Amino acid sequence: MVTNELTDVFLHKMPTSLLLTIRTYDRTYVSVLAKECNCTYPHAVKTLWGMEKLGLVQSEKIGRVKYVQLTDQGKLIADSLNDLVRNLGASNVSIKNDVTHINQKINNVIHKVEAIQKEVETSNFSREDGIRFNRKLGPYYRELNAIRLLLDVQSGSPLRSKVDMLGRTLQQLKKDIETKKKRQAASTLPDRSPLHE
Repeated sequence: MVTNELTDVFLHKMPTSLLLTIRTYDRTYVSVLAKECNCTYPHAVKTLWGMEKLGLVQSEKIGRVKYVQLTDQGKLIADSLNDLVRNLGASNVSIKNDVTHINQKINNVIHKVEAIQKEVETSNFSREDGIRFNRKLGPYYRELNAIRLLLDVQSGSPLRSKVDMLGRTLQQLKKDIETKKKRQAASTLPDRSPLHE
């Protein structure tokens, strides 16, 4: 039974992309979905809200982060849509869990983390810089976790070591930021040596 409401939802590119992307990640963040589907965060939220009303997705907000995952009915529809999209020859919209796509995602994160790393190394470093750099790293931790979820689906993936290396790089960068923050804080302390008369 296909209602007009379902037809209105799934005959548009954005809802299809969102649904297939959720199916790829299993459970993800709305911000990651918006980025993957090249749409604004408010547009993604509005579209997902309609899907949630239809019982296709469920969301859970933990702190400031909103997680989204498919219901059983949503998984069935996503798989059917993926088959339909593949049969229509529009493979660029289908479920993106192949090695090439995952490798591209990993390389993208590596590139962005390296840019932050260079910025940290060349920064004079103030307290605000430490906060700013940590905020910049947050999305990449989430993206790394999403990539790990994709790799869990693919047993024995050759990309696992690359992802582990990226995780270690992120951890080291976070330590470097903390070390610079401590050095900066120590350098701004007043001199407590006794005054010579």
